[in-house]
Amino acid sequence: MLGNEYAQARKQYVEEVRRSFNHVQPDEYEEEPTVGAVSFFKVRLLIAVCIFAAFVLCDRTGSRFYNYTTDEVVELLQQEKFQTQLDSIREAWRSIAED
Repeated sequence: MLGNEYAQARKQYVEEVRRSFNHVQPDEYEEEPTVGAVSFFKVRLLIAVCIFAAFVLCDRTGSRFYNYTTDEVVELLQQEKFQTQLDSIREAWRSIAED
């Protein structure tokens, strides 16, 4: 019995000392941000940066990509000619991101 009382008194003492330092003990069961979502975002960002860098490189050097110049690519995007394809790609990405 004496050992159990001592353990409880010791535990209470430690809790009082922690409170005196305004130390908030983290909850072990706190919800942590999902690592998968952050990693997926980083991959998407890296791909976007690579595509943009390739576009700038082609623009500066005058290179063609699949027989398109950068001016033609910009013109095609402004025409919204591929809007239905872009919408389907966005929907596919959304469904992948939700899983």
